Amino acid sequence: MPPPLRLPPPLRLPLPAALTSPELAAGLLAVLLLAIDTGVVSRTRLGLAVVACEVLVCCAVAAVSRSLRRGRHGTACALTTGASALSLLVTSMVQESVLQRTPGWAELAGLLLLMCVTCRYSRRLPLVLSAAALLAATTRLGQRAPVLSDVPLLSPLDGFLTLLPAAFALLGVYLRAEDRRRRSTAEQVRQAERLELARDLHDHVAHHVTAIIVQAQAGEHIAERDAATARRLFSDIERTGQDGLVAMSRMVRLLRDPGTREQAAPTTPALTRVGDLVRRADTPEQRTWLTVSEEVDSTTWSPQLAKSVERLVQEGLTNVRKHARGATSVHVLLGSEGDRVVIRVRDNATGSHRARPRFRPSGFGLIGLTERLTELGGELNCGPMPEGGWELDASIPLK
Repeated sequence: MPPPLRLPPPLRLPLPAALTSPELAAGLLAVLLLAIDTGVVSRTRLGLAVVACEVLVCCAVAAVSRSLRRGRHGTACALTTGASALSLLVTSMVQESVLQRTPGWAELAGLLLLMCVTCRYSRRLPLVLSAAALLAATTRLGQRAPVLSDVPLLSPLDGFLTLLPAAFALLGVYLRAEDRRRRSTAEQVRQAERLELARDLHDHVAHHVTAIIVQAQAGEHIAERDAATARRLFSDIERTGQDGLVAMSRMVRLLRDPGTREQAAPTTPALTRVGDLVRRADTPEQRTWLTVSEEVDSTTWSPQLAKSVERLVQEGLTNVRKHARGATSVHVLLGSEGDRVVIRVRDNATGSHRARPRFRPSGFGLIGLTERLTELGGELNCGPMPEGGWELDASIPLK
């Protein structure tokens, strides 16, 4: 049986990017207007001067745009004022000789584009100088030809040479404001991303480093009298260090390639991750256990809510290790009150919470948690309990 006939893929000719660019559209328009003006100007040196001026003004548009993109505002201002001065000179020559049948439509389009580009990108002083020169050159273009109202087809355009520069200047100012708004929005997004990365860095790395230091401190006292427990502590230190390296590698990947942030999001159920945190925090000297109410259904949580719950438990356990020197038990509770998830981390330490030796409280953990919960409409409280011990209490809306 012969193989099935396969048709070749359709021929697709890619359209060059330049053919779709605004610069090419403006260039084609300039060529069209130049062709129209060339066909109606007088066949004299004066007509040639008008066409040459139009060509130079159109070239100045491209040069000014390139200069402004590269931040050369002084060069752009010099080119703009030079083009305006040349236009004024040609207008004076035409006024003193024979009026033409066109004011120079290509030149008018070029001056208006220069007005818009200047008002959008230039700095204040170059903008004022360039706009004043362009306004003078544009408003005087009408003096090259007879009164427009005398031409039946152009009578509606009479007086527009005064309004058009103002309209293009306003367009440039509007685009300038839009550029500033987009930059501000992009900066806010970058700032929010940096804050999120800073929270993750503190939550992950500080948690693992704290566990390593606490276990190492305990190992100093246990190694001589209980070798088996000391070996288990060192094994836990090794595992915690490896977990910290994994967390650090994940953070470095996010910093190097922010686009992988969503791809790197954890897919493990929230309660499983919380259970792993509690299990790793459980030691013979400080028993830690988790209680989850029957009403809690983590499958309905949004990714932001699940991540916040995990960070709350992580920060609570880290603070217990840092500050609750006398705590022998830690209780993590997850429950619900109405349409809110409640998270509590309690310890039974007596006296005030004081940092262990070698720990200097930064305060960034609670700051990051407060910011995170505020974004979700949640509340965070922490303080001593009446029966003794310390409690971290938070509630977050489900929606």
